[in-house]
Amino acid sequence: MLDQLRRDAPRYAHLGGWWKSPGFWVVALYRLGAWGHGLRNPLLRIPVVMAYRILKLPWRILLNVYLPPTAHIGPGLCLIHPNNILVAPGVVIGKDCILFHEVTLGTGPTPGVPTLGDGVDVYVGARVLGGVRIGDASMIGANCVVTRSIPPGSVVVAAPNRIVPRSLAGFARKADEKTAATPTPAPGPPAPAATPSTGDGDPEPGSR
Repeated sequence: MLDQLRRDAPRYAHLGGWWKSPGFWVVALYRLGAWGHGLRNPLLRIPVVMAYRILKLPWRILLNVYLPPTAHIGPGLCLIHPNNILVAPGVVIGKDCILFHEVTLGTGPTPGVPTLGDGVDVYVGARVLGGVRIGDASMIGANCVVTRSIPPGSVVVAAPNRIVPRSLAGFARKADEKTAATPTPAPGPPAPAATPSTGDGDPEPGSR
């Protein structure tokens, strides 16, 4: 556990240092829980696990961060802005990965849970779902939903946004408002049926 924490700490140097980065402490608490659940001696395991369950409550309630001790997280994990991060039990995260806020690693359309290789960056709002594997040194872009495996060294991006002039956007909005304000005419009585004619202006015999 201590060796993993030593690998975690330098990852927060650009965030002001590990000692004042909430992400480091969230991961440190996860490592305590994972270590405690792996202890064979119940006299040591029970107090460590109980302490872990109590200490994790602020992160779970205030930050909505869930890193279960049954997940397998390699050293060097960096949580940037640790808010609303949900990792399912059994998820595997390799070495030196980065998770931004609003990230979910969980179940999906394929059986199982995700496996992230080494050096994977998962950006804001991304979802990696199901038993997929994200190859080493890959990047999952913001707001992407990944439901299939990705080869190493890949970059996954969401659909690009459309950019239109603001004047055009205002014109379209006014047109929509005008259409919504225009009343729909009420249906009138049905038109009378046409009287058959012989062609000389007189009604066809037998039509009266």
